[in-house]
Parts: sequence; structure tokens; C-alpha cells
Amino acid sequence: PKEIFAHGFVSVDGRKMSKTIGNMVDPFDLVKKYGTDAARYYLLREIPSHEDGDFSEEKFRERYNGDLANGLGNFASRVLTLGASLGKVSDHFALDHDTEKYIDSTKKYVYKKIEEFKFNEALSFIWDLISFGDVYINKNVPWHIEREEKRIKVVFGAVVILDNVAALLLPFLPETA
Repeated sequence: PKEIFAHGFVSVDGRKMSKTIGNMVDPFDLVKKYGTDAARYYLLREIPSHEDGDFSEEKFRERYNGDLANGLGNFASRVLTLGASLGKVSDHFALDHDTEKYIDSTKKYVYKKIEEFKFNEALSFIWDLISFGDVYINKNVPWHIEREEKRIKVVFGAVVILDNVAALLLPFLPETA
């Protein structure tokens, strides 16, 4: 190999893991309780590559609820509900320039950070795109648009944002993506 990736040590609540102290974290229990993608997300997002990191159940739950359930989960649910309310949405619409530009720059940054093994930063950019998608929906308020073609175009934009989020998340959260 041309490069070897090695992560740092993982402590628990600021202390070295130790059987004597009894602060070991069983990854199988964590996965059973929250799922593989959630455990993978926390480790990749909270523990920078090549550096030591800390695990705490409290921080794990905060990331799980804040980022996965309330962030990604709510955004996906909103977009899918909007899409379902319209039925089939054609792909003959073009994205507005700002949305297209934001998606393209996000992809560029994410790919760059992956190449640098800075997975936590790559995920941060993906979550910025999710926030952008939420703002896009809130700003355009598709449920208040009376002209069907304009409403469909706005929902199409939200679907494209979600589709790009899913594609970018694939290497990190394969089941979720």
C-alpha cells in the first residue's frame, strides 16, 4: 500500500479503557441497541482520524438524536412526504443555480476530506448540506405554492438534495444511505 491508515486510541469518559475500572464499551451491545450505522457514524464523526478520541454514552446519544434522528431523519422524512404528496415527480426540471453550486461544492469538499482521511470533516460537510436542504424547504415553503409546476420544481430540488446526501453518505452509513 502507498498509505496506511491507523486510528488513535479511544478512551471512555476521558479515561483509558480498563477491565479493572470497568469502563469497557462492548461494541456488540452498542450495535444491538443503536445499529451499525449509528455506531459507525459516532466513531467517524466524533473521533478525528489519526488522533485519540473519547467515547461517552451521553455524547453518543446526543449525536444519535441530534444528527441522525432530528437532522438526517427529519430532513429525509420531510422530503419524502413532500414527494409522496405530489405523486410522481419528473426529472425534467433544472435546479436553481445556488442549489446546484452548493451541492457541487459540498461534493468537492467531501471527496477531498475523504482522500485526506478526515472523515469527521467530510461528515460535517454532508451535515451542512442537510442543513442547506432544511433551509431550502423552509425558504421555499412548497406547501404554500399554488402553481403546481412551481411547487413540483421546489420539491424536485429538495429530492435532488436528499439524493446527493444519500450518495455522499454511502461510504459512511451504507444501510442508512
